[in-house]
Amino acid sequence: ANAATTAEVRAAVEMQADGVGLLRTELAFLEARAWPTENDHVAALEPLLALLHGFVATVRVLDFGSDKTPPFLAGIQTRGIELLLAHPDALSSQLRAILRLAGGLDLRLLLPLVESADQVRAVRRLLQVAAADVGWTPELPPVGAMVETPLAAERAHEIALEADFLSIGTNDLVQYTLGLDRMQPLATAHSAADPRVLSLIARTVEAAHEAGLTVEVCGEAASVPDVATLFVGLGVDELSVAPARIDELRTTVRVTSASDAAAAAAASLSDESGNEQGEVLGGLGG
Repeated sequence: ANAATTAEVRAAVEMQADGVGLLRTELAFLEARAWPTENDHVAALEPLLALLHGFVATVRVLDFGSDKTPPFLAGIQTRGIELLLAHPDALSSQLRAILRLAGGLDLRLLLPLVESADQVRAVRRLLQVAAADVGWTPELPPVGAMVETPLAAERAHEIALEADFLSIGTNDLVQYTLGLDRMQPLATAHSAADPRVLSLIARTVEAAHEAGLTVEVCGEAASVPDVATLFVGLGVDELSVAPARIDELRTTVRVTSASDAAAAAAASLSDESGNEQGEVLGGLGG
């Protein structure tokens, strides 16, 4: 499930989700007047993560920028991981807080709007220092990269060599690919079936699988049954949606034939590029 509040996490557990595929952390700080401190992060995250012991907990680091810009960042031009890496102390504070709360969790860290392998490497260096600071002794949690722009999809093979899993944010990918307004979620979700978007998702899935990684879709498009079927056909491994949509999504996946889904995805892609993308799909194994 996708979640940002204790109510949403509780609903995900009640709906028997496997866990949280996207835990948004920035929404708690949209009115902040300064970067959250380590203790601020602990206070915001502790009640959410306490509900996820024994579940997958995919915690995305702050995704400030665009429509999620707090007052102290008014006027910024960058967003996502680029913004955080420009403020490494702020990112390190959040990483320490997450590790402090990670006991008993199947924790995964998720980086927003990644566009280069260098960004993943930079976060790993900060994570190693944060782990030492808090006395973290287990293996470091997996680090995932969100593919949300055409550039990221084009670089998916090199990003996959540095990440532990890939996550596709269809809301932004549709916006950046088609020029649509992500503030209209229904239109954006259905537009993820556009062959130009699907071809970028296919490229990302291929890159992830070649590197032995799983790839998830955590955008709203995964909650649209016909579009989710196309994602299954492209070989996407995990789908994450709002808790209220889990039952419908689960039903969609259970009644979907993998071969039929692959055929539907290949047909959708061929609208743009003929047999070439169908051949890519054949390599994904349906």
